[in-house]
Amino acid sequence: MRFLFVVTSNPFAKDFSTLLYLVNALSKHGEITIFFSGNGVYYLTRPETKKFKDAGVRLLYCAHSAHQRGIQTALDFFESSSTYNLSKMLPDYDKVLVFN
Repeated sequence: MRFLFVVTSNPFAKDFSTLLYLVNALSKHGEITIFFSGNGVYYLTRPETKKFKDAGVRLLYCAHSAHQRGIQTALDFFESSSTYNLSKMLPDYDKVLVFN
């Protein structure tokens, strides 16, 4: 099963611990991708997000959202993308959860 989490909330919200819990629980059952957009791109600067990568999660972010918020570089395990690419990816996933 393929899971996609779309995160638009900032990393200081309660969603980080929820995401980590879900990643640990669901990574045994399939592939997980997290897409960060809006204020979610602030995750790009947080070293603790490496826990997601260590669990085998693919980490994507909206480059435009990052640019709007003055984030010029992401940690090296994030992949630059766009909300257009997100719209094209949606049909490829079995379950999509949005954290806002």
